[in-house]
This record gives sequence, C-alpha cells and structure tokens, in this order.
Amino acid sequence: MDRFLGSKRSHGILLIEGEELNHLFAKRLKAGQELEVFVEGKLYLCTLEKLSRSYASCLIKREIENPTPLPMINLYQCVPVELKNMDLIVEKVSEVGAFKLTPVISDRSFQSKGVIEKKLERWKRIALASFKQCRRPKPLDIDQPIHLKDIRADAQLNLFLDSFEKERSIKDLNLNGIKTINLVVGPEGGFTSQESEFLKSLGFLPIRLYPYILRSETASILGVGLLMNLSILSLPTYQE
Repeated sequence: MDRFLGSKRSHGILLIEGEELNHLFAKRLKAGQELEVFVEGKLYLCTLEKLSRSYASCLIKREIENPTPLPMINLYQCVPVELKNMDLIVEKVSEVGAFKLTPVISDRSFQSKGVIEKKLERWKRIALASFKQCRRPKPLDIDQPIHLKDIRADAQLNLFLDSFEKERSIKDLNLNGIKTINLVVGPEGGFTSQESEFLKSLGFLPIRLYPYILRSETASILGVGLLMNLSILSLPTYQE
C-alpha cells in the first residue's frame, strides 16, 4: 500500500498537498482507494476521497499502531568532514533500523556545530523519504548535535566501533533481551587514543567489524544492520 505525507488534519479528514500531491498523481491513485498518510507524528489508514489539482482529501479509517522493532538503537554518528556523506548515512541507517541518530563532533569530525544545525531539516526530510520507502513504523529521529564529551552511556548496551579492537566483535556480544543500544561511530581516521579511552571510561565497549577497515558511513550502516539482525530478544517488538 502506498504511503504519503499529509500536510494537515481537520477532524476526520487529512489533506495531501504540494510535492506529495505530485507523488500521489504519479502513483495514479483513484478516489475510493486505500492509502497510508503520515501527519502530526501519526500514521493513518485512509480512503482517498477527493483528488484535485491543489489537494487530495483522505478520509481516516483508523490510526495504524505498528510496534517498533527491538533493539532501539541510538546511533551517535561523528559527522564526516565531507558533510554531504551524512545524507547517505541518514538514509541507510533509517532503512536498516536505527531508532535515533545523534550527530557528534569529535577531534577528527566536521567541526562547525552551527553548520550541522542548519543541515538538520534536510536530514529530517531524507529520513521522512526513507520512512515512506522502507515502511518503518515511525521516522528515524534526528537529534541535535553534541560534542563527544557530552555522550552518555545510558542504554542497556553501550558500544563504539574501534578498528584497532582485537578482542571483541559483534558476534561476541550477548544481545539476548537487550532493548536499548547506544552505538558510537567515529569519523574518517577513527577516534584518537584519548577519545577511545574516554569512551571506555564511560562504560562503552569497543567492538570491531571484520575483516577490513571500513569507511565511517559503511561502518554505521553495517553496524546498525548487524545489531538489529543478530539481536535475540525475549520480546520481539516494542510499542511506545
């Protein structure tokens, strides 16, 4: 079933306008057909009631309450110096199941917090587009940027990727029953030794992805995807 972003809600009617309306026309939907519409943070099953050149009106049938798959992964992503590479990271970690993405400023990352903040709306739009395509229950949450020193090890399992780690890989982790994971991924060139020791002091476990040293964006996508797929949980889903 096709999914669209609504512009506003009025009682039991949702409106689709602007660029989303063009997408609806491209899908050749007709009045009376069912579709999913996301508006004001909620997803609805609707019937297309009226289609015009300026808007489409959709009659709400019911709210769709899909559970969020576990584990809930917060990806702390050190922002690449090539800032455009964050577009790919946002799109792909959304597809493989990250719950939240928090941009991080580290010694070797992109440094301007102000520039990063200006990119947040773009990344949120990319996350919404991915939400439509991969049929997540909710869009990837994009958080405000932070500095590495402000990271907290507040999940059940706290990890960071370290190319020089020799003792532990993802397959060595006990993921049974884990519902929340913080995963920290460094920038190009990795973490400095001081940063690595700082993360360890907070309680983050270093892990390595085998067999080769990966680019930061590849490591993020693979790391999140493996953690999602290798998790063996006592509860298969989690409903907010």
